[in-house]
Amino acid sequence: MKRLLIHLHYVLILFGLSGSMIAKADIWDNPRVQIYYSENKEFKLIITPKKIPDKYYQWKNYKNNKHPQTKTILRKKLKFMQSISPKDTILIPCMAELYQIKGTDSILLWKNKLLNDICPVYAIVSNNGSSVATFDNWYSTGYGVNVFVIYNAEGEAKRTYKLEEISPFPLNDYSLSISSIYWRKNARFIDNERISIEFATENNEIKKRIYNTKKLSFEEYLPCNHDII
Repeated sequence: MKRLLIHLHYVLILFGLSGSMIAKADIWDNPRVQIYYSENKEFKLIITPKKIPDKYYQWKNYKNNKHPQTKTILRKKLKFMQSISPKDTILIPCMAELYQIKGTDSILLWKNKLLNDICPVYAIVSNNGSSVATFDNWYSTGYGVNVFVIYNAEGEAKRTYKLEEISPFPLNDYSLSISSIYWRKNARFIDNERISIEFATENNEIKKRIYNTKKLSFEEYLPCNHDII
């Protein structure tokens, strides 16, 4: 009887852990083209996520010989390799295009590859087009070396940060899921050279930090109710 009770105790613990994991699971949509505007609507940023050809992974599997070397499989491999074109074997990286809007015209200022593997989760553009900031990585917010990236007026990445390098809170204070750390409440340009970033913990404790895109560094911590002019 005692053994049965102990066994039941562990079953309940495992069930509780499983329930917790399900509660903290998150669902991601497939990445898609995103359009972001500066607050004055004079600049438009178009981000296209990485494109993976439909036959890419099958081609890679055959190319690396990660398959049984049977006659049947080898015949299928030969037939497949003869049917594909070069475009089926090329990954197109995440790209961004910044446009200046003048009346009904959109003038391309730059087009460049972003550092994200798939695409960023969010982006902002300054009102003069001199800077773009991207946040997080698709499928895993809060993780990676490019949680926060600054791009200049030519679309070149100038600084990139991990969350632990910029967070005013311990990472365990944020809401966590299987794939992500949910740390960002808001981010916006407050002038052409400064970005206000709000960090929010699981208990909704909020701190603001101001980032200077000219100096490429943070200026100060601010309380959540601080009015910025």
